[in-house]
Order: sequence, then structure tokens, then C-alpha cells
Amino acid sequence: MTKTMFLLLFVSLVFHTLSGQNFASYIKDNAVRIGSPDQLSDSVYYLLSPYKIILVGEMHGSNEPAQFVTSLANLFTNKGDSVQVGLEIPSEQMGQYLSSFTENSIYLSDFFSNSPYQDGRQSYAWAGLISALNNNPKVQLFFFDINKEEGSPRDSMMFLKIKNQFKQHPNWKMITLSGNFHNRIAECSMAFYLMRDMEIDQSSNICTLNHNYLSGACRANFGNGLEEKKIGRAESVYDTALGIDTYLILTSFLPAYPYTGFYYTRTITAAKMTTDK
Repeated sequence: MTKTMFLLLFVSLVFHTLSGQNFASYIKDNAVRIGSPDQLSDSVYYLLSPYKIILVGEMHGSNEPAQFVTSLANLFTNKGDSVQVGLEIPSEQMGQYLSSFTENSIYLSDFFSNSPYQDGRQSYAWAGLISALNNNPKVQLFFFDINKEEGSPRDSMMFLKIKNQFKQHPNWKMITLSGNFHNRIAECSMAFYLMRDMEIDQSSNICTLNHNYLSGACRANFGNGLEEKKIGRAESVYDTALGIDTYLILTSFLPAYPYTGFYYTRTITAAKMTTDK
């Protein structure tokens, strides 16, 4: 079973186990309703502004998390913050972009034109995130996946890159986008190392969000190469408590849930790849 499928099964089991319990009132009282994912409200800012580092996890090959990161970065900069935005991409595969920072160079960089991975990250959703934030003077983009000669273990290497980037601007906000396996609060994950690092300190300054959804499709590698796949779970209180399609919530009420909170969209949609012919 792939990491992606394992995590999807785990999350499904958590939702199934808890769906019969009365968490509807908690969701109603604490969820931040999102009317337009393109323009997040002040309520989202007030919920997340106490955190210095926000780790967003996704099912690769989907559109919604990249859109959320873009909107969140714009929300923070509109409030006067400077923001570092990191993507799970090897910096060596973004050479064209890092040498010129032009729109065209995003798509000419190896990661989006000739990537050896083909796992769903090479999407217009991710390229569009870079493009949308490229000209924001209060955003600094960086790439933290391991390069070819940097060795392993991968999560600890990515942790060190994020930590070193954070230390360059410790008073800025930082938002990262990665696969949801890496930003789990679980032993030996990227988030695990960050939340236990004494120089950063501090689980209280780190928020790790998963993307949750009821059903839809994504285009990722489930063990048989890149493919579009329908995914989903049984409907639960998380889908019915508010009667809306999009919201954000912190999850202190879910002790078994391996994230600080989640960004909910009723539907997940498959992203188009930049390498599609």
C-alpha cells in the first residue's frame, strides 16, 4: 500500500469512528466558514495569525490546497506580514526560475517541463501558485525537497531546509505545501522534527493543516504511475454540520487526528499536469 493510500485509509477510519459522536456543535461553534477560497476572510487571519509556521498537506494532483496556500499568503501580506512560501520541490529542478524569476521560467524549469517524478506535484495548480505569488513583493518563495546528491532520510532533510529558511526571517510568517504524509504529527515526519526543534520551539508556533474532503478525484501516483483516481469516504458530521462546502477548523477535539486542523472542501478536483501533451 502506498503512503498516500495508507493516509487516506487512516483519515477515513478516524472520520468513520467519530461520525456517530456529537461533534456537530463543536464544528458549528469553531469552524471558520469560507465563502470564497480565492479571497479569505479576516476570520481566517485571526484563527491562523498566532502561528509562525503553517504546514499545509495535500493529496498530490489536486487543485484546492495550492489555491488555499495562494489565498492564505495574500491574506497575510494584505495584513502587513511578510511571508516565506515553501514548496516540496527540489531547488535544483527550479534552476530556470531561480535564475530569472519570470513567468515563462516557471514552466521551463525541469520540475514542470521534464520532471522524473510524475507524482502529481507537476501541476498547473503548483505552477500557478508560484506564478500568482511571484510578483508579490512581500512573498519569498523557496523549495525544500531534497536534491539528487543530498541523501536521506528525506523528511529530516526537508525539516532542516525549512528550519534554515525560517531562521533567515524568524519574524515572518512561513507557509509550506507538501504531501500530507510529511506534515503529519507522527514520528520521523517533517512536521514531527519541526515541532520538537528547540531553536524553533515550539509546537505552539506551528500549525499543521490537512486537506479534508468528502469525494472527488485527484491525479497522482497510487503505485501504478500517474493516474486520475476517484477518491472519497462515507458522509459524516464533518460534511453535514455546517451545510457549506468550504471551511477551516482547528482540531483539539480530535486527539487521534495527526494534524493541528484541517481545511475542508466538500469536493476535491484533479489537477492538470504541466507535462500533459
